[in-house]
Amino acid sequence: MRARWLGLLAVALAVPVLGAAGCGGVSISGASSATGNQLAIYSSLPLQGPSGPISQQIVGGEKLALSEAGGRVGPFKMSYVSMDDSNASTGEWNPGVTATNAKTAAQDPSTIAYLGDYNSGASAVSLPLINAAGILQVSPASPYVGLTSSLDAGQDEPERFYPSGRRTFGRLQPGDPAQAEAQVALMRTLGVKRLYVLDDQGPFEVPLAQLVASGAQRAGIAVAGNDSLDMTATTSFSGEVAKVGESGAQAVFFAGGTGASTVALWRALHSAVPKLLLLGSSDMVNPSFASAIGQAAASTYLTTPILPSRSYPRAAARVLEAYRERFGSGGGPYALYGYEAMSVALLAVREAGARGNDRQTVINRFFAIRDRESVLGRYSMQADGESTSSRYGVDRVENGRAVFYRVLSVG
Repeated sequence: MRARWLGLLAVALAVPVLGAAGCGGVSISGASSATGNQLAIYSSLPLQGPSGPISQQIVGGEKLALSEAGGRVGPFKMSYVSMDDSNASTGEWNPGVTATNAKTAAQDPSTIAYLGDYNSGASAVSLPLINAAGILQVSPASPYVGLTSSLDAGQDEPERFYPSGRRTFGRLQPGDPAQAEAQVALMRTLGVKRLYVLDDQGPFEVPLAQLVASGAQRAGIAVAGNDSLDMTATTSFSGEVAKVGESGAQAVFFAGGTGASTVALWRALHSAVPKLLLLGSSDMVNPSFASAIGQAAASTYLTTPILPSRSYPRAAARVLEAYRERFGSGGGPYALYGYEAMSVALLAVREAGARGNDRQTVINRFFAIRDRESVLGRYSMQADGESTSSRYGVDRVENGRAVFYRVLSVG
């Protein structure tokens, strides 16, 4: 189960270790200050494939925020470099490409902040490299719990992501612990008393399933079973479906991807137990899954940190109008996340004053953010890199697409 995860870490951790030991590879200096008054902010996102439209909105939001700042913060002129962490042939994020992006940013003496990555796996690759260079990293997403906490995380996490021994990473979306809270709150709203928990053995999905199971138990919801499924081996789950049916569970929570096997599992569960509630994680909010699950849609609830545009503060409407004027098409919540990622990095430089080119001072100012009124809502940054954002959404599936259902408060 950990094989893919360890492979990603091998890519991520090899460079800082080699550089520090002087045994070849890429040297990462970890210089405390960027050079001069010309500073660079790098962005790394999957600009192709299924996540391409999302990433393009995030990049547009980042560009808009920098443009509105006039490309400057006090005496510092800010440049922006957008990089693609996806594989050109598959469109999926790629660990080798991600590592190259992170090395490029880490080796640039003018770098003051790195915005990314989007996927948790990509941030697991880039974070040790960016951390070794002592650079602020702000992700618009990357909810994996092990990036910030040891709670139900992997071995030596989160320490293995921080070779410098100092925290340099923060995320704007609520992480997996918040999503687990949202799932439990949803279960209580739906009257669930007995739950079955499943995952697809993915290294970033197993911990989420564990968080949901333990959160449900604390809330007085009985966990009838907790199984990890090999979704690559088959699309027939008759044995597992029978176990779920015999358990008396009222709901199933599944943490995993949305390939053909997941669609088959969803359909089989609904066919065998039509009244069974089918609860899925934010990774499952995509058009291909929603359009493929057929009648199981009526029983499906998916948690997501992405809310309708109308659910964000008034300032968000102004930003989205400016986005439309600049790019000629409407932006949405992802554009707001990009706008805030750039805005908060610029704020940290501004708050650092004359030391705006000092990397550690900028990091310190980022983690000192309290009660910030932003286009995403009010939040503070915590010492572990989590924000205090306290709203999580729930989508239903209607007419083959995910549709907003309600907002839940967490935290």
